[in-house]
Amino acid sequence: MSTTFADLHIGEPLLHILQERKMNTPTPVQAAAIPAILQGQDAFVQSPTGTGKTYAYLLPILTKVDMQKKDVQAIVLAPTHELVMQIAREAEGLLPAAPGAVQPIIGGVDVKRQVERLKKKPILIVATPGRLLELIEQRKLKVHEVKTVVVDEADRMLDPGFGKPVQEVMKRTLRNTQRLFFSATITDELLKFGTDMAKEAAVIRADAPEGGAGVLHMYLLTDPRKKVDTLRRLLRLVNVRSSMVFVNQIDKVEEIVAKLQYHHLACRLLHSDASKEERAHTLQQFREGVFPVLITTDVSARGIDIPEVECIVHFDPAPDADTYIHRSGRTGRMGRAGLVFSIVTSQELFILRKFTKQTGIEITEKQMSHGTLEDPGNMRTGKPRAVRENSTASGKTAQPGKRVHKKGRFGTK
Repeated sequence: MSTTFADLHIGEPLLHILQERKMNTPTPVQAAAIPAILQGQDAFVQSPTGTGKTYAYLLPILTKVDMQKKDVQAIVLAPTHELVMQIAREAEGLLPAAPGAVQPIIGGVDVKRQVERLKKKPILIVATPGRLLELIEQRKLKVHEVKTVVVDEADRMLDPGFGKPVQEVMKRTLRNTQRLFFSATITDELLKFGTDMAKEAAVIRADAPEGGAGVLHMYLLTDPRKKVDTLRRLLRLVNVRSSMVFVNQIDKVEEIVAKLQYHHLACRLLHSDASKEERAHTLQQFREGVFPVLITTDVSARGIDIPEVECIVHFDPAPDADTYIHRSGRTGRMGRAGLVFSIVTSQELFILRKFTKQTGIEITEKQMSHGTLEDPGNMRTGKPRAVRENSTASGKTAQPGKRVHKKGRFGTK
């Protein structure tokens, strides 16, 4: 019998909200992490992108807070403005009867306005570490009642760029404050670095891949007019450091870049009309993490090696199966985990069916729901839909001219 959120002792008001959203069964990371968090244990939690990590810490935190106590009781630290706002929106959605209970704190905006909002006595702060530390040092924010601090995207937050302000925030909280570190990758180096900030921390690894990291191939159905918006939502959801988006036409590249930048999603374009020097400079900056999203034509599908690419998006279907393999092969390098998405209309599904038949790669339908990738079959009939029924599941990207037989799983729900 499967575990339910009720079995995990989530608070009744939260259970009602989850039930209204038809969310009854926790994902593996939620089932593993929630009990430890409710018990007050420090923890390092690893789970792949799109598996519901945000709810894995928000649900137990909001179960434990005292809604009658007007003090900041929990802090979530995140590396980007976009992620802070996304987490804050998710938390607000879980507290519909408590306006002002969640306060996002980000840099680059009016400090005075943020200070005014803090006077509403939020119980949960979601923040970038630099601005939060600034407010603490100015004594505009007291953290002596904070019971839990979460470091989301911990592998990035504990690197040299963020590590010091994160450590300083931790020092301002009490010794018995619960410390939680969430990431898609928990390395030995991260554990070593985080040991000084956590006490006897549990290490929870949910949905460990079988036989290596592997690559998941998925598709999202959308209306032709909503393709760019679907892309924007997907990039926000997966929220990885490095994504490549493939399109078929140069003029479409420029249109997509313009629309994503309008929504403050940092990206650059790369296509064959650019000079060799421009393309080299763009790729070098992408490798260095100057920007997280590269929108490109097939000029980038072959011959380049960017080891840290975590997500590939086929905004337009590849012209043939070999091109699909080459595009998809930009992720999952050297046995790493990876995500491959195709954004397709109902009229384009036959192309994915053809690719599945030719490569042996199963491409499974997903839907975006409450910060998680869901199987639409689970929500409707209990049976997930794939491009081809009974095809061989493939967890690794095929090499050109080869079929994939080894099974693997990245771990998204």
